[in-house]
Amino acid sequence: MAPNLLRELRNNLLKGIALGLFVATGFSLRVSFLRLTVGTSPFDRLNTTYLATVELYYCGGLIGGTLIGLFLPVRRWLLGAAFLGMLGVFPLYFGVAVTTSGAASAFTIDNLAMSSVLAFFVGGAVGIWSWLRENPESHGPIQMLRHPTIRTVVILWLAAGALAAISYFGLSRWTGSWPADLVIFLAVVLFVIPILIAVLVTWGWAKPRIK
Repeated sequence: MAPNLLRELRNNLLKGIALGLFVATGFSLRVSFLRLTVGTSPFDRLNTTYLATVELYYCGGLIGGTLIGLFLPVRRWLLGAAFLGMLGVFPLYFGVAVTTSGAASAFTIDNLAMSSVLAFFVGGAVGIWSWLRENPESHGPIQMLRHPTIRTVVILWLAAGALAAISYFGLSRWTGSWPADLVIFLAVVLFVIPILIAVLVTWGWAKPRIK
């Protein structure tokens, strides 16, 4: 049993690291093209250099890929796939925050909060998209959202309305002393995302009927 677990862990780590380095190479090719066509001005504006940017991509890709490999078994669940996506991109966003703020003030609330927010939206969305693509015949709530009925649409709009009301009337009262990044994050999670999901599901229900 132990050798099998070690072999699976090794394979998962290799997959994760390969994915991280592949993404880092893609980003590096993009900035290489930018460096050749535009020069150093884009890097100068951010107080960095081309080489430092490439190093950042590969360090972030290596760390993010290692984290993905360690937690790869959780990809079988939707939330697990979203979590993997967040883990994978967090080191990259945190690295960008460190390069702009300086290593001396790396672990500040602002850096951690902004990196977490970006990882939540970008990495989480990529993880969910990947899971949906690999599980086209999923069951339960996801299947209900893919093939909604009018009952599902009504329930979603009621839930979205309730969450929107809580965020609109409650956030300003309860989060007066909280960091601005955290307040914005909660507003998007409680207000924007539920309404967006309700709109998309409503469109999925109405589209066949319009035809």
